[in-house]
Amino acid sequence: MGSTARRAEARAHPVSAGRWAAPAGLAAVLSLIAACGGPAAAPPGSPRQALLSTPAGSVGQIEVRQIEARPRLTLVSRDGDPAPALVATIATDLGSAATVALASVVEGRLRAAGVDVDASVDRSAFRIRALAAEPGRAAAFLGALAAAFAQPIAGGTPEVELARQRVQALRQSPLDAPELLPIAACTGRLGLAGGEPSPDLATAAGARELEGFRRAALTAGRTSIAAVGPAPFCEEAAAALERVDAWPPGPAPSDPWPQADVVATYASNQIARRGARITIAARVTSAQAAASAAERLGAPDSPLRARLSALPYPWRAVEVLGVARPRGGCVSVTVEAEELPGAAPVEAFAGVAAALVRQEVRAELAAPASPAVATRQILTAADPREAGARASWWALSSVAPDRPKRWATALAVPAGRGAPGTGGGPPPAARLEAEIARALAPGAQPPVERRLAVERGQGEVWVLLASPCGVVEEGVYDAGATALAALTAAQMRRGDDGVALEPWITVDGVGVIAHAALRDGGETPGELGRRVAGAAARALGGTAPSAEALVSARAAALTHLEQIAGRQAAAMDALAAAVAPEHPSWLQPFGVWDRLAGGALETVRLRWQALQGGPLRAAVLANADAAQGAAAAAAIDRWIPPRAAGALGPRPCAAPDLAAPRAGRYEVRLPRATPLAQVLIGVPVPQASALAGRSLARLTAAALDGSGGLLAAALGAPTAGGGAAGGGAAVAPAARLEARASAQVLGGARAMALVIDVRAPGDQLDEAAARVRALLAGLAQRVTEADLSRAEGSLARRERDARADPRRRLIGLWSGAPAPAAGGAPKASLAAWRSWMAAALGEGALVIVDARPE
Repeated sequence: MGSTARRAEARAHPVSAGRWAAPAGLAAVLSLIAACGGPAAAPPGSPRQALLSTPAGSVGQIEVRQIEARPRLTLVSRDGDPAPALVATIATDLGSAATVALASVVEGRLRAAGVDVDASVDRSAFRIRALAAEPGRAAAFLGALAAAFAQPIAGGTPEVELARQRVQALRQSPLDAPELLPIAACTGRLGLAGGEPSPDLATAAGARELEGFRRAALTAGRTSIAAVGPAPFCEEAAAALERVDAWPPGPAPSDPWPQADVVATYASNQIARRGARITIAARVTSAQAAASAAERLGAPDSPLRARLSALPYPWRAVEVLGVARPRGGCVSVTVEAEELPGAAPVEAFAGVAAALVRQEVRAELAAPASPAVATRQILTAADPREAGARASWWALSSVAPDRPKRWATALAVPAGRGAPGTGGGPPPAARLEAEIARALAPGAQPPVERRLAVERGQGEVWVLLASPCGVVEEGVYDAGATALAALTAAQMRRGDDGVALEPWITVDGVGVIAHAALRDGGETPGELGRRVAGAAARALGGTAPSAEALVSARAAALTHLEQIAGRQAAAMDALAAAVAPEHPSWLQPFGVWDRLAGGALETVRLRWQALQGGPLRAAVLANADAAQGAAAAAAIDRWIPPRAAGALGPRPCAAPDLAAPRAGRYEVRLPRATPLAQVLIGVPVPQASALAGRSLARLTAAALDGSGGLLAAALGAPTAGGGAAGGGAAVAPAARLEARASAQVLGGARAMALVIDVRAPGDQLDEAAARVRALLAGLAQRVTEADLSRAEGSLARRERDARADPRRRLIGLWSGAPAPAAGGAPKASLAAWRSWMAAALGEGALVIVDARPE
């Protein structure tokens, strides 16, 4: 039923040139049948509005006319076809066998009358098509068609024999299972299943039954005719239709509405050994909405396809249908999985995928329908007969107000596996239905915590969507895989929909940051919020890392590691392994060099899927109002995969215990050509005092770091205060070394350390390291109020400057960090600072890594 708008493999069921083409199987790649309907069908003789609006100057003109006591007529005026076309579409309200039989009778009678036609058949409709290459063929076609409709059917005629042969061929190519009948009733797919009846046309009783079908279905009210060609031909066809003397009267097709939703399961020989197939069809009130939704669902970059591929066990869309019906329309999606766990119940995984498909169908049906979808599909048909088939069918279609959406769902599993869910308990269909309901329940999805701030008047909307689990689940063997996954996903989605996208990688949170300004052309603030949030959510919730993107992301990650940690990050790898045993990425989220360089794609995908599994947190900096932020949050919700209970349910961050830091001295070798040797000194921050400890560690790093800091003075660099660092701690002037040192705090809530990085030529490294260690050893006694004031001032300036960047404010909103108070952060006391340093900087607590070139 309907016509193909975009397909990679033909999937119609033609009856042409006296032979029957058996129904094709499921398309191997995504295909789309899209059509749309206009106003409600009017009974014969009543005025009818034009189905389509094609203003003057458009590339083609489409007009629908209703001539009293005649079928409705659609005129498609266009030039250039080798020959004009005439198409009659008849909605039978009958099943596959009766419709095939009637189509065969009409085709046979027209051919006997000298009219060259072909026929194509759906479950409850058929089309008779002809080219009108010679003048006067419109009148011949229409006259012969009316006569074929009106002539009673008697047994033993050539057309009845043709019908018998084709019905027999139909029986030999059945639907895969009776459970597919409700879906076929929605989509119009041709085929018999189970005990579905068909007339025995070899008998007199069968011929009488077929005669009853003729009287009921071959009427003006169930018929729509289209003429496609130059304007004079269209007018010729309209005049010829008016001259036809008699046309069997009858009402418009009733097209019964489904009474209830249906969920079914069955075993199939067409399914891979560990695979599954789900088909979901939704009967909806608007054919135009069904067609528009199907176009969006079937697009190569649709959210449906992205979300399915990003599930823990990926599924792929193999067919998307958008079908116009005499009343309303139908949207159908078929998805397949090639590899599901053999031990787990298939209903759990199928329920998640089916729920996701339903979410996407609902979302696309809720979006505005394209008013041009019918015009576009008619005029883009290359063959004038196909254009006529689409136009005549759309003219039959009508809306179905006040009808409920009805769902039909069928799960197929391999025949060798047996019926889904065997082994006791509820019936398989009941189990599948329960899993779908569980996955769709609001509380069954991973919670997306929302944090919103409005910064009215800013140039862009900013969104941070990330997992608060960060890298907590990483160990030695996959250290850095989560960071690599985030880089890969951002690489794949960068620039999607005009949104700037960047990875956000920290120990305590990993995800993506997205931002964009209003587009030219009238984009509303709400639309901007949805666009930015949708890009972030698509990157995190709808992306499966690819091998190509992984190569680029790995190169970027390795370059970053060398920039921040030295050649091949050798010293940092050793330090992280000592400060955070068994979990080096808890200190440095980019992980271990060797693991990052050789990480397998499957490991990266598994880490990304674990992140997608939740929990998730979203922060939105809206630039208009709270409604814009709410629109952004709603766009994120669409991308969160539904999760069933049990193995696929929401999960907390799995944080294993961390072993005590392994203080001591470690030696590593750098590549031979490394210009500078390196010493890393790590000061682990005890977790028992994490909040206070991190604050004091950052204060210490600020005192040590910078051109005027204590490290510069210890290495002999000039300082603002002459011999003393900034006028504070009394550090004796020292001979200047060709060395540099920096201090920073690494890690997060589970493992952290103050890290001093010393780099110098090989012959000066020992002296430089010795000076730094001597500085640390006596620092608790030597720091002064001046040092404290300088460090606090440095931190305050850094925070002030950082918050000028919306990224910093966005990250603060996501992490829950309060904005700086008007008077600045609370001051630390010198005594508390000294006490912390006395405990933390003792020689026995330090991790020292000596890294020299080979």
